[in-house]
Amino acid sequence: MDSKKDTPENSISDYIDDNEYYQVRKDKEQIENVTWAIYIFAVLGVLFYAIYLIMNSENFSWVNLVINLLAITGYFCLGAYCNHKPFTAIIATLSLLAFFFFAEIFLTESINLRGIAIKIILIVYISMRLEAAKRVQDYENKQTKIQ
Repeated sequence: MDSKKDTPENSISDYIDDNEYYQVRKDKEQIENVTWAIYIFAVLGVLFYAIYLIMNSENFSWVNLVINLLAITGYFCLGAYCNHKPFTAIIATLSLLAFFFFAEIFLTESINLRGIAIKIILIVYISMRLEAAKRVQDYENKQTKIQ
């Protein structure tokens, strides 16, 4: 009776000798973190705007409400789209963040340093994962063409 175990090379397993595959798995973890960061940013946007509405109920503006709801909805949609086309979603998120960042700086009378700081932190965090998003999207496009 032979009791020695099969070595991993001889056994039937998910043995993949592809460095690109493992790099993409690591990159997908980074993309998942970016997706969570976008969702957290959107939730913080909802909370901060709700607090703003409670504190400034006498200065209620429908235009301000609609713009904020569209921005928050856009962030949630881009977070969901990040699972399908991460590079495209991250570029769109950076564009949306930059638009609202510059709009807040140039169009408002008072500067909200907390909001600007949060946007800058998110922009830096997302832009650091841009290369990983590009690799994941290219790899997935390549795998889709093969099949």
